[in-house]
Amino acid sequence: MPSGELTSNDFEKKILGLLNKRLMSVSQVAKELGIRRDVAAGYLEALKNQGKLEFHKVGRSNVYIVRERLKNEK
Repeated sequence: MPSGELTSNDFEKKILGLLNKRLMSVSQVAKELGIRRDVAAGYLEALKNQGKLEFHKVGRSNVYIVRERLKNEK
């Protein structure tokens, strides 16, 4: 793999870092990371299925937040 390319693990860390700070939509995550929306949606869905993210529907948007953060704020 050429240097400079991000691995799946890199994307996971970046996504968790972003969502640890605030709630974000799929589009916001994609824009922040400079990746296509469908790719971001795939990573977010996988992290949700692993129990690392919490998913909420807000209007027409799907938004995510790190699950641990929600537990710590209660």
